[in-house]
Amino acid sequence: MKILKRILLVLMVLILANLAYATDFEINFTNTNYYLSSDSSASLRLKSLKYEPYPANPGEYITLWIKAENIGGSLTENATFELIPKYPFSLDSNENPIREYGKLSSEEPVIIKYKVRVDKDAVDGANEIELRYNTDGKDHIWIYKKFEIEIEDAQTDFDLVVQEISGSEVSIAIANTGKNVAYSVIVRVPEQERYQTTGTNGQMVGNLEDGDYTLVGFEIEEKQSKSRDREKQLKIQIDYTDEIGERRSMIKEVQFNTGSKELSENMTKEDMATRKKGWVKPQTAIYQKYWFWAIIIVVLYVGWKGFEWVRKKKEEKEEKKHKK
Repeated sequence: MKILKRILLVLMVLILANLAYATDFEINFTNTNYYLSSDSSASLRLKSLKYEPYPANPGEYITLWIKAENIGGSLTENATFELIPKYPFSLDSNENPIREYGKLSSEEPVIIKYKVRVDKDAVDGANEIELRYNTDGKDHIWIYKKFEIEIEDAQTDFDLVVQEISGSEVSIAIANTGKNVAYSVIVRVPEQERYQTTGTNGQMVGNLEDGDYTLVGFEIEEKQSKSRDREKQLKIQIDYTDEIGERRSMIKEVQFNTGSKELSENMTKEDMATRKKGWVKPQTAIYQKYWFWAIIIVVLYVGWKGFEWVRKKKEEKEEKKHKK
């Protein structure tokens, strides 16, 4: 029974680990530089740093919070902080890097908030951003503090190709060509000028590992068009959750030859046999699905309770025998 309990505990931990997404990062400073005023009675110290999302994603923003406090015995003259971003970080023109808090007492810690842009070409890894501060706002004495911001590209990319067209039924192959897993993928045919769906316009795919692919099927018809060109572009919308839990959406265009009814050489016999309206062929392994682990836990729990019931009945039977 102890073994069953341990197995159940391990499985629950694994599920929680799979469901958890990184959201923010916070560090407390226990030993850092501090600024003393000219009379050494007021001093500023940085207490903590927090930013989200964690890790930062290239081409997007992070929100940065810095907590500071006066650890001296008197008020500051004019507590001043200035963020000094350098590549790959920057501030928008409407974001003031200088923050002034005037006379700050030891009982009034401040939280300085910045919205920082991460360059789209930023490379993965730790990147520094700097803050300077003093108690009086004067230019001649500043304390400088550097922070490390972790950057990691959590997004992925997709490649699409039409696999088969048979009448109004269209089969499209979608491959995750990025380096990250795409979670809870949904594929849609959005509203567009040239085409429309006659059945469902969205398919739930599930998770796609990097390098995996899947097939989705739609019934699509062409609206009236002045163009006589047979090779046209069909817009496909892909929604997914990235590695840091952000829900993302992208529009891809796939070459759509409405005059072709030939089967792609890449399509297998299995694909042909199972293709139908609204059909999806998920490529995610069964052990990566949350419902699989939920079933395992239920089975183990029922088995454990059944074992307990059998053991109890056996003890009651033995007890009756002893009484006789």
